[in-house]
Amino acid sequence: MPYDLINICQVSLARDISLVKENYNNFKKIYHNLQFHIICPKKDCDIFKKDLNNLDCKIISEDEILPLAIFNKYFKEQSDNLIYKDDFKKRLSWYYQQILKISYTIDFIDKSKQNITIWDADTIILKKIDFFEKNISNYYATLFEFHKPYYLTIKKIFGTLPFFFISSLVQFISIGVDDNEILKSKLKNFMRKELMSTSEWISKIILKAVFEEHQIYNGSMFSEYELIGISKILNSKKKQKPIFTLRSGLDGKLTRFQKNFSRILNVIHVTYEHSHPVSFSNGMLERNQSSFRFFKIILKDFLKFHLRNIRYQYLYIVKSFKE
Repeated sequence: MPYDLINICQVSLARDISLVKENYNNFKKIYHNLQFHIICPKKDCDIFKKDLNNLDCKIISEDEILPLAIFNKYFKEQSDNLIYKDDFKKRLSWYYQQILKISYTIDFIDKSKQNITIWDADTIILKKIDFFEKNISNYYATLFEFHKPYYLTIKKIFGTLPFFFISSLVQFISIGVDDNEILKSKLKNFMRKELMSTSEWISKIILKAVFEEHQIYNGSMFSEYELIGISKILNSKKKQKPIFTLRSGLDGKLTRFQKNFSRILNVIHVTYEHSHPVSFSNGMLERNQSSFRFFKIILKDFLKFHLRNIRYQYLYIVKSFKE
């Protein structure tokens, strides 16, 4: 297997094709040996194939992995006595897309023996990322996220959490062949796979862990990035690498100047949360980011990142002595 092959897995909708193409083109400028794996609804497959024609993109229908109707059936089977059943059902598609990514990557690695990186479809790469050092995945992390319900669910599945860690929620995560075997082993300790397909197995693990751990509804109670990240950290004492990214507060697309300025400040990627139900996200892909708001966000986040990174480096050393 060539070490320089970059496999990128995304779950996307037709509305995000422009972002997928922009991101692909940015990747292509950075990496020579590239393969995108785009998972989308069956009804969108022809649109993706037409718009991404002649690009190194494999289009996979969601139904090939797990039809939404089947996932809904698994949900119904496990939620009979769930007090927040109606609330959870409203976010079923959000959990579903995470199931698709985990299931596809596990099966892909099993069959191909190649590494792969899961990447959010609304995120655009700006600078080169070393996803792997030869065959060993790097542990990237953020200093701007830490959502406790994610870790309660993961602790339910794995039975434990690392002594010290920060969030792996950086809109991408890399999974190597060894990482995949370790993850499967930990998941099997929670629920045996037996004759289930990977997608059925992953669905039932996540639904069972969420429903057993959380008695009160919290819309976001699971993260595929945190699951894989924690699995890797539990297996190795390899240090996480905080990276600087742009996400919160943006209300438009970055101009060429803003992208170049971001690269100077070592911004690795930018995320356009255009589908979020907040006023400044509505229509953000149709307008440029204002200069005033851009500089306000990036300079504030730049300062916060470096101050928090100093604190993280200090705490890492202290915790290392205690562990």
